[in-house]
Amino acid sequence: MPVVVALLLLPWPLPLTPFIVGLLLLLMLELRHRLRLQRQLCGSLVADESRCWHWQQHSAQVTRPPFALPFGVLLSLRTERGKRFSLWLMRDSMSEANWRALRRLLKGYL
Repeated sequence: MPVVVALLLLPWPLPLTPFIVGLLLLLMLELRHRLRLQRQLCGSLVADESRCWHWQQHSAQVTRPPFALPFGVLLSLRTERGKRFSLWLMRDSMSEANWRALRRLLKGYL
């Protein structure tokens, strides 16, 4: 928000002012939308012994081998109702011990 206010206070050429203000308003709306989505999609992901993953009151099975990169893992999941979704599990969102445990767990899918 401070950056947006600072940009609004810059001396813009008069003919461009409505265009710049419109762009900044769109930027603020997009930021609000993304923050709301991030709050909705946050949650704990838990795997049980039967290779069933639980996230946000959904139980799901892995549909294809996880795509692993040094900084994250992409899980493709399908619920019992047939709904498919993909989750990126990022390394910086968990402790180093949890990251190593996740990588060990995912070796069983490859």
